[in-house]
Amino acid sequence: MAKKLNRRDFIKISGAGAGTLAVGGKFYSSYASDKSTFYPSDINKEGKIEKTPTYCEICFWKCAGWTYTVDGEPWKVVGNANDPHCSGRFCPRGTGGIGAYYDSDRLKTPLIRTEKRGKQVFREATWEEAFDYIAEKMKEIEKEHGPECIALFTHGSGGSYFKNLLRAFGSNNVAAPSYAQCRGPREEAYVITYGEGIGSPERTDLENAKCIVLIGSHLGENMHNGQVQEFTEAIANGASVITVDPRFSTAASKSKYWLPIKPATDTALLLAWINVLIEEKLYDKDYVAKNTIGFEQLKQHVKDFTPEWAYPITTIKPHIIRETAREMAKNAPSTIIHPGRHVTWYGDDTQRVRAGAILNALLGSWGRRGGFYIPEKAKLPKMKIPKYPTPKRDWRDAFPDKYPMAGLALASGICDATIPTPDKDCSFKGWFAYGTNLPLTIPQPQKTIEAIQNLDLMVAIDILPAEVTGWADVVLPECTYLERYDDLRVSPSNVTCRPYDSIDFKPSRIG
Repeated sequence: MAKKLNRRDFIKISGAGAGTLAVGGKFYSSYASDKSTFYPSDINKEGKIEKTPTYCEICFWKCAGWTYTVDGEPWKVVGNANDPHCSGRFCPRGTGGIGAYYDSDRLKTPLIRTEKRGKQVFREATWEEAFDYIAEKMKEIEKEHGPECIALFTHGSGGSYFKNLLRAFGSNNVAAPSYAQCRGPREEAYVITYGEGIGSPERTDLENAKCIVLIGSHLGENMHNGQVQEFTEAIANGASVITVDPRFSTAASKSKYWLPIKPATDTALLLAWINVLIEEKLYDKDYVAKNTIGFEQLKQHVKDFTPEWAYPITTIKPHIIRETAREMAKNAPSTIIHPGRHVTWYGDDTQRVRAGAILNALLGSWGRRGGFYIPEKAKLPKMKIPKYPTPKRDWRDAFPDKYPMAGLALASGICDATIPTPDKDCSFKGWFAYGTNLPLTIPQPQKTIEAIQNLDLMVAIDILPAEVTGWADVVLPECTYLERYDDLRVSPSNVTCRPYDSIDFKPSRIG
């Protein structure tokens, strides 16, 4: 029988029947609270200790590690010393995998809503019931509106299975909030410039860099594990660091140059740096001649963007702009203008990041030691699946000519296209949210809630209750990374890369 619940009660229902995981036996309850920083060799070996390889899926870094279990129950996770992504050290989020595994609030059973959205009234269901409910709703939407009116919002590797589901159903409306709110402008900027994206993790050879330029990047204030370690190594090896940030950040405190720029004027500084490199002939002439097109157009374009021009815009003095540009050139090609991660700021983001990408090309750092490596990764055969049906329309049809450079669907765009308006012949009717808390990850949460209220189907897949699960019609519990059975992590690093001389470059568009 359905029971009316408040938010805390909803969290409690997710833990019902989870006693076998909430308390992992005598060993865990005795030692987790006061000896969680010990290594397995230090503990009371009452039970059978085993070591199992794993890799973390809390973020895109996917650090490899070892899980120690006692009598089959996870006790501790540590990094794999042979993994170039983590060098034997997990970040706090990775080690938190144990906490997620044992969390008493974990979602364990599929839930189906029994009252209208906004009221957290659910009943526990079997997997068969939940799947049947979803399938029936999908069929109804397909019959009345077409399969394209269902969208997926995803974050995390497990979302690939739902991408396959959606595309096989006939919709290519797959969005990642991280694309529009974080990395999208950066990826498109590097695709436009180099013909390919910068990747995740970024292909930066920070450990061997001699000069690192952070403009909109906050290394040391994030959890990008291997990159933070490499940044530390670079500083220890004497690398020059140039940090452009209005705040005196952690990175700024380790820098040779701190440029407290006026917010929203980064592009002016980047253009002035390009001007100095070209006018003072500090760029890598052979590299540019061999690997780029459009140099003369670029030279003409930046001719008037002098440090004196940039000074009143950025508040960075001309002699500092020249001095930092010369510092980059002195250390080239082992100089990195870091591409950043959270790059959605001012509205000019794609062209702003592209200016940094052009700077890297002028310095000859793409494909060079201490610059940007060209990654290789293991090749695996793809699963043979039937050809996807061709969708008749997608999210762009709701916004003709509005987002010409977007390579993926925008989460905010799908949200807008879900709210019916007189000029739309079709609005989205079904959403799947995998590992992403939509009310907190899409701007204007009141609009997100309005869109959800216009859906015929809302499915949330996650490990723990969150705002998004409270608005779902069906909640499907996901497993933690400690419970996966994936055999391989296929991910590039600076250990698996090709030497510069073996690379057949595509010309970079710098003009």
